[in-house]
Amino acid sequence: MEKRYTPLIFVSLLVSIPPTVVFPMMIKSKTECTATSKKFQYNCNVLFFHKKEPISGYSGIVGAKMPSMAMAHNVKPVKFSEKEGMAGHYEFTIQLEMLGEWMFQYDISIPKRDRVMEKLIFNKTKSTASDKKHMHSDHKHSGHDH
Repeated sequence: MEKRYTPLIFVSLLVSIPPTVVFPMMIKSKTECTATSKKFQYNCNVLFFHKKEPISGYSGIVGAKMPSMAMAHNVKPVKFSEKEGMAGHYEFTIQLEMLGEWMFQYDISIPKRDRVMEKLIFNKTKSTASDKKHMHSDHKHSGHDH
């Protein structure tokens, strides 16, 4: 008889844990970058938000890796800083190694540790959000600039 109540007690305790403990706050980012005069260098603006509300007070670094060639192409992380007077808006300059699809990894250290990932596609002038997986069979690589 006791064995049947033990799982029920466990489930009851699990259900009573607040969802923020089980699923931490899901921070999202929206990044837009424009090319500088230096080859493969971009000035970027990122908005961190939760439930469409901008989040201020963050500090950390951002790095980039090419999902298709992660071991070959990864970029030294740079610091991002919040724009004065623009809640939730941050800026940084990053030097990529080539055009194409890059995964940005935001490592937030203040106010608490968190990590936000965002995939972007870079061309010679700007970045665009990447909503689909990069499939090498979808295109030829002759258009890539190294």
